[in-house]
Amino acid sequence: MARRIDQILVITAAYTGMRWGELTGLHRDNLHLDQAIIHVHPEVGALHEVDGRLFLGPPKTPDSIREVHLPAFLVDLLTDLLQSHRHPTVFPGARGGHQRRSNFNRRAWTPAINGNPHRGIPPVLAGMHFHDLRHTHKTWLIEDDIPEIAQARRLGHRLGGVRGIYSHTTPAMQQRITGALQQRWTATGSLLPSTGDNHGDTDLAA
Repeated sequence: MARRIDQILVITAAYTGMRWGELTGLHRDNLHLDQAIIHVHPEVGALHEVDGRLFLGPPKTPDSIREVHLPAFLVDLLTDLLQSHRHPTVFPGARGGHQRRSNFNRRAWTPAINGNPHRGIPPVLAGMHFHDLRHTHKTWLIEDDIPEIAQARRLGHRLGGVRGIYSHTTPAMQQRITGALQQRWTATGSLLPSTGDNHGDTDLAA
């Protein structure tokens, strides 16, 4: 992926489990890096597209209104990203407005996933979809033995039955999640591909 914005968008999706619309609709005001938290706003917490029209609205369900705690490395990446551009949206599109899924897929996702045999670039995971990053995050939480209630709250799900009524997340659970995610990132070598584009900032509106 040529744009740093797109790279960090994908990393954030994998390490938070947040939905496409929650991330592409994320406003600076709802990114509280001093607290290492992303707030999914109840009224404008997700970007929606209907009949080609983009607009901000509530997230998918009432349980999607939540605070997502961030590992330290992601706070650092997002801090640098916000300093690199002036847009109100954290992950703006190539022309400065909100990202359209179709444009992102064509410009960034599909080439990265499928590779380019003519340039000797092998596929990463051919056929993988952006939403699969959410499934990956869920799998990581299971592998790290995160309590089921904390998994559900982080992903914006409702835990059914008695467990959902009487179970609650605790600060210790949140620290356990972010600590495990930090360890995963460190184990990868903490490498972010370099790019000649830097951040792809522009003053144009979408």
